[in-house]
Amino acid sequence: MTRRRRWTAALAAVLTATSIAAVARPTAAAAADDLIHGRSAAAFTLTPDWGLESYAEDLQAGLGTRRSVTAVLDAANRSTAPCNAAQRGALPEHYARTDYPLPADQILTSSESFCWDPGDSKVAYWVPQGITGSSDTDDDGLWGEKRLIAVSWHYDKAVAGTSADKGVRISLVDRVTGRYRHVLLVEPTRTATPNFTAVPIHAGGLAWLGHYLYVADTRYGLRVFDMERILEVDTGEDVIGRQGGAYYAYTYQYVVPQVASYRQATPPPSGTCVPQPDGLCFSSLALDRSTTPDTLVVGEYRDGRSADAAIDGGRVVRYPVVSDTRRLVLASGKAVPLDAVTLPKSNVQGAQTWKGRYLAGRSSLFKHSFMYSGPPGAAMVTNSWAIGGEDLYHEHGAGITAGKLWSVTEHAYAEGELIDRRAVFAVPLADVG
Repeated sequence: MTRRRRWTAALAAVLTATSIAAVARPTAAAAADDLIHGRSAAAFTLTPDWGLESYAEDLQAGLGTRRSVTAVLDAANRSTAPCNAAQRGALPEHYARTDYPLPADQILTSSESFCWDPGDSKVAYWVPQGITGSSDTDDDGLWGEKRLIAVSWHYDKAVAGTSADKGVRISLVDRVTGRYRHVLLVEPTRTATPNFTAVPIHAGGLAWLGHYLYVADTRYGLRVFDMERILEVDTGEDVIGRQGGAYYAYTYQYVVPQVASYRQATPPPSGTCVPQPDGLCFSSLALDRSTTPDTLVVGEYRDGRSADAAIDGGRVVRYPVVSDTRRLVLASGKAVPLDAVTLPKSNVQGAQTWKGRYLAGRSSLFKHSFMYSGPPGAAMVTNSWAIGGEDLYHEHGAGITAGKLWSVTEHAYAEGELIDRRAVFAVPLADVG
């Protein structure tokens, strides 16, 4: 795979990170305005742990069933579908809010969209969340010769009525054929006999850097999975891990093992993640390829604005990425943020940056919501956005230029009634703001 940015540029970013991260906290008065404010990023350093990599290697050796992404897609067993009227109604161009009307020039129009097989679009207990694709993996925007999108789904065991949390599955979608396949994320156990468990997290954000899939772990930070280490398992039992000499993954045929994590020092309290001044909620992920080096963009969801100016409507924190290894740049053994800001908008489900501008997708359940954009220190521009819009993914244009901004909508049901509003869509990035 080609790489346009090298370690020297990444190292230079580390040397400047401390000064950039030392932006003063905003005042309480400033947090009440409509501006993006820089804040100190010092509390959001992450500690890497690549200890699971050796256990993933043992698991791969024990199973002997390593498969490529291409092989998984060649065995795809589902197809995307054109969106029906209900699903299209969730898209930004069908904005119909009379309580917050927008002029025509602030209505975004999708340039591309698709919907799921009915077996996935209407299932209540698997919920789509994060999105990434082959533009994140490599400069040419392809994985090998394939243009791909990957979407994470978290399992809701309360809705499913099961005691087991099946964790997170990833839909790998071939955008040329429209065919796709689910694979299950797993965590290798640190045991002498290779084994694995499910990964019971929300998985609200994805970024696919080289062969590493970064997944947001809401309270703790980031988990990293190896997309060149997909393993085929048996499908005959609805159980997880090694059972009687065979390996199962809740009837899924393929698993992707975790190889690393990046953990924050002070996770927010257990339960629903509530942002703390020195504890971040890792709600969404994106990759900004307009910076040197590339930066991993962490967005934070907050339900309403905060009286604490260090939190406000939620934060966006960015981490520089090593150009060749696609791991986070380290300084004194820690992943040090490049910078951090507070947003003046709450309920942001997806955040992305591009050439100094911040993009924040605000989500709602029953009504269309808003895409906000702007640089720090300026009022944010408002555009229409989707009902239930989640994570963001920038599929860049030729030569790493502005291309398409993708998102995925999550809602199939509301208050027990089918509303059928799950879709995957893109808008031209140049139209935003």
